[in-house]
Order: sequence, then C-alpha cells, then structure tokens
Amino acid sequence: MFSKTKKLLYMPDIRILSVYILLVYFIAFIAPAGAVHLDALNNSCVDCHKTLSPFTDEQSRLNEIRLNHTVRNISCSLECHEDVIRKRATDNFQQWSDSIHSKYYVTCDTCHGGDAGIKTEAGAHATMKNIDNPNSPIYFKNIPDTCGKCHAGELDHFKNTMHYQRLKAESRAPSCVTCHQPHSFKVLKASELTAMCSVCHNPKDQIAAASVPKDAKLALDKQKEFQEEVLKAKDAVAQAKAKGMDVSTAQMDIDKAQAVMNDIPSLWHGFNLKDFDRQIQNGIDWAKKAEYKVSGVEPTVPQRVPGIGTAPVLGIFVILYLLRKR
Repeated sequence: MFSKTKKLLYMPDIRILSVYILLVYFIAFIAPAGAVHLDALNNSCVDCHKTLSPFTDEQSRLNEIRLNHTVRNISCSLECHEDVIRKRATDNFQQWSDSIHSKYYVTCDTCHGGDAGIKTEAGAHATMKNIDNPNSPIYFKNIPDTCGKCHAGELDHFKNTMHYQRLKAESRAPSCVTCHQPHSFKVLKASELTAMCSVCHNPKDQIAAASVPKDAKLALDKQKEFQEEVLKAKDAVAQAKAKGMDVSTAQMDIDKAQAVMNDIPSLWHGFNLKDFDRQIQNGIDWAKKAEYKVSGVEPTVPQRVPGIGTAPVLGIFVILYLLRKR
C-alpha cells in the first residue's frame, strides 16, 4: 500500500520533468534552428537574439549585444531606436504647439538652449547640455530660473517657499514642471489639485501638511468666485455709466479688484494659502463695493451662526464642578 501511494505521488514529478526537458530541448536547439532563414537579413536585432537562450549568463548576454553593436558601429539612439526618439519628439512638439507658449512664439531654444538660427541639426544642438548637466537650463535646480526669465513675479514668490528650498537639495522636490508639465505648460484646475498636491501632502507619508490639498482646492474655488464678482461689478458699472451716472468711485474699487486679479498668478506661487485667501477676499469686497455704489443694492454677506461665547461655557463648567463637590 505504501509503495503504491509513493508511486502515485512520484508520477506527476516524472511528467513535469519530461515536459521541462522537452521545453529546454526546444529552446536550445529547435527554436534557434527555426531562425536560420533570417540570416539573409542585415539586422543586428535578429543576429543577436536568435542565438540567445534563457540559460545564458546575464552578463555574457549583455556583453554579446554590446560587442555586436560595437563591431557594426551601430548608434543605439539612431539606427535601432530612431522610431522611439522620433515619436517622443513628435509628441513633445504636438504638446508645445497646443500650448500657450506656442501662441506667444516661446520656442524650444528658450528653455533648452541651442541656436535656433542654425539650420543643421548638429549646429543647432551644439551648445545644448544634457538634462543631468548642472549647467543645463533644464537641470532640476535651474528650472525655476529658466521659467523666471519670463515669469519673474511667480519666481519671486516661489523663491520664498519651502518648495524652492527643498528643490535646492533634492530632485524630487516640486518645481514649475511638476504642476505645469513640460511642453504642454497646462494650468491646473481646482479639481486637479487634490491628486497633484496629495503626492506629498497626505497623512500616510507625512512629508508635508495633509490639509493642503483641500485648502488649495478651496482657495482656487474662491478665486473663481472672485472672477465672477469682478465681472458682475464691471457689468453693473457699465450699465450705470450708460445711464449717465457718475461711476468714478466705483471704478476706483474695480481697479483695486482688478489689480488683485492681475497678481493672482504671482500670489499663488507663494503657496501661502492664508495670505492668498485674504487677498482674494479683499478683491471680492472691492468688487462688491463697486457694484453697491452704482446699484444701491446692499451686498450679501454670509451670516455666521453666533457662538455661545467662552464666558457662558466657563460658567457651566463651574456650576457642574460645584454640584459634584456637594
């Protein structure tokens, strides 16, 4: 009984081993032989890969590929991978052509360097530096200064942030392209902020304050409210002016609100959400004042539920304490 049971348990192992041996034989002898008809092709990929097997030592395998490329004087970035590079370059160009930069003729050389006046590829790229070169304009530490050549206000505010300080120490810290993406240069919407900010600002990793994504979204939502208030105020002033009313003081309030509006991009890049909220609220108040001056309609202010105050609360605790003492 024991020997029969042992035999039954052993049989599946023999079958598996047989299949394994057949598989090894196929890979080692039959499969390479099937590639013989490709010998007529002058193709380095076929030349190398038809002789490879899973049982070749990894270092020897890579070294054989390297030697094959060296003997054939093949450039990996051109002959073999040209299609990949062309696709990436095409994608980058398409993103740029759809961006606001292309509309203002901010071309590749503005960020990447090089000489756009030279028509040959080698000449135009001669002075460009790789992204890992500390002197490259797109080296991670240099990106804010590169963007700051046009966006000076944003850069001034950004330099006073913790983001900027961390960027000077490590490449994973957020920079301009973290939020705006290279080549597409998009501006994030309020609905997109949570996912972006939560990469660092989350309770799990504890890299930074976890409340920031929610606060940032609320700040941008308030900015939208501000824009709507300015439009309403401008419309009210225009209508009053058409009726012959004196709108000079109302226009002064609108100008103050508009100044805040114009400064929003710079203010935002300071990442001081409390200050941003305060400035936006000032702008909303000026816009509402302008509207009130020409319409006579009192601006609505959200009513706060009155609290019971600290004194009554302390009084309640004193009474409870005295009752317990009795």
